[in-house]
Amino acid sequence: MKTKYILLLAALAVTFVLSGCKQNEPFDTQSSDDAPLILVPYETKSGLIGREVTNPATYVDSVIVTPSRYTTVNWYLDNDLVFTGMKIDMSILSGKYALTIEAVTTAGKRTTRSGSLIVNPAPDDPYSAAPSAGRHIVPGMPATLEGKNLSHVKEIVLTGDVFGQKVVKTITPASVTDTQLEFTLPEMEDGAYYVRLKDEAGKHYGADMLNVHNGVLALSGYEVFTPLMEWVITGVNLKNVVSVKVGEVEITELTATSTTVTFTAPDLATGEYKLSMRNADGSPVHFGTGTDAPTEVVTRATLEITLWSGEETLAWDADRIKVTADEMANVQVGSKIYVYFSVLPDGDPGYFDPEKGELNQYQVLRVTTPWWDGYDLVPQTDMSNAPSPFIFDYTDDCKTKVTTCGAMSLVGWGLKITKITCK
Repeated sequence: MKTKYILLLAALAVTFVLSGCKQNEPFDTQSSDDAPLILVPYETKSGLIGREVTNPATYVDSVIVTPSRYTTVNWYLDNDLVFTGMKIDMSILSGKYALTIEAVTTAGKRTTRSGSLIVNPAPDDPYSAAPSAGRHIVPGMPATLEGKNLSHVKEIVLTGDVFGQKVVKTITPASVTDTQLEFTLPEMEDGAYYVRLKDEAGKHYGADMLNVHNGVLALSGYEVFTPLMEWVITGVNLKNVVSVKVGEVEITELTATSTTVTFTAPDLATGEYKLSMRNADGSPVHFGTGTDAPTEVVTRATLEITLWSGEETLAWDADRIKVTADEMANVQVGSKIYVYFSVLPDGDPGYFDPEKGELNQYQVLRVTTPWWDGYDLVPQTDMSNAPSPFIFDYTDDCKTKVTTCGAMSLVGWGLKITKITCK
């Protein structure tokens, strides 16, 4: 009898243990004091994310965060809050936007994931993409938007927000073709405005942004110079510039137009120097290096001659980054060619292959000509761990190929090219 009681007590103990360990009741470890984490989208080496969609599709995306019960997710485009929630499903006009996903807990702790969102136009949509340096226009100055399907456009609408609710100016183009819109910018305050193209039915199409400047601004060409060579600095409202100071050397013999200042660079040793410019009334020229627009920047003297400069993502397109035979004519055999580049971060939209509909993440460079096969200057090279600049010798064979084919072209994948020089 005693044995039966012992067995009964053992069975009850097992029952209690099993009832307290059901697998469908996990132990909750979340707390409002936890630091937030964005688990999806995954973090890349650089922390950047890239998203790309094509109109008329909407931007649909979602996140997974922890602690999910205590976290709010905010979605920002160009620093404007556009949505709050774990899943976004929103129609956005064509263009490139800075995308930020923010996770905030009830305790006020936060983390972000940043990158870009590219919304491509539909094949028949009017569209005009801003150049890599951006659009910079002065009120009263004739301007041109270049693109495709622009013959459908009746008005250019400048707005102060992503969704076009804050209309600032509406402009009727003076001339309209399928690839160009010509107009004169009316008086406006300084700032960055979204460009929306309106057709005869009243429908709006995105076309990136436009920057308005009422002051004097130098935009490019000031970063480096070659001693005793012609130096051209470009910008807006530059016609009254009367002096340029490089280090301790002041230059007054120059030619100034509304968009350029041209002069002979001083004979200085290679190195870095402070650069400033002044107008006839003594006021300084600002430099478009960021939101602060300083009046003094650092420039660099170099013996390298710039053959091409810009900011282009490398692609398998021989016309995208090209230096013509005429532009290469003075490059001597035996010179070294320098290709300045940066490796695109994981997830950057520059990796997106529209034919495959996916991101192809690899980094290669091929220096060729518009005739491609049999006319390479440098065969396809893995650039994943290569330092910038990439350097190669300009041989007799290279010069013959460039002269025969009409140009030197850079093609490849996974890189952003900023400058090509020779020395």
